[in-house]
Amino acid sequence: MNTADEFFKKYRAALQLGEIDASQASPLNLAYIGDCIYDLAVREYVLTHYAGSLNELNRRKTTFVCAHAQSEIMGYFIAENILTEEELHIYKRGRNQKSETHSKNSKIQEYRRATGFEALIGYLYLNHQYERVMELEAKGIQHLVHLDETIGAIRHVREDETEVLQKAAGEVMPSEEERSSDAVLPTEEE
Repeated sequence: MNTADEFFKKYRAALQLGEIDASQASPLNLAYIGDCIYDLAVREYVLTHYAGSLNELNRRKTTFVCAHAQSEIMGYFIAENILTEEELHIYKRGRNQKSETHSKNSKIQEYRRATGFEALIGYLYLNHQYERVMELEAKGIQHLVHLDETIGAIRHVREDETEVLQKAAGEVMPSEEERSSDAVLPTEEE
């Protein structure tokens, strides 16, 4: 048993946490947990790599956890073939889950991709795949840092690249009607 497994075994025992079957959990429940796990990683990263007031640190953290940044991470993972087939399937389940709300500062497509990212992190965490969670979080954060350092912003995917990335992930560009509504994107079976 590695150190991460030992830590989380003690953590679960101390809090008297039961097991959750991630394969049966709602994608939004997976995203609920994944959001927290990724947010914690980013907070620690920001705290150890940047100086400033709490407000400045929080602004920096927000650039890493916003829907756009998480969507950018997924675009990177998909373009670089970083995910396994199972992980891509979990991402698509989360991405296609209809939500009651979406961020006012993001496009619906970005919000859905971010939900898929969070669902994937939550799924891996609930399945005790802590090493993979850490690997994906580290790759995602490093990708965002690289973009910030090289182009001065966490915005890499140009509009003309979006369609290529979506095809690679089995995503379909929504019509104008879908973008203005809360329509669910098709799954790979559709």
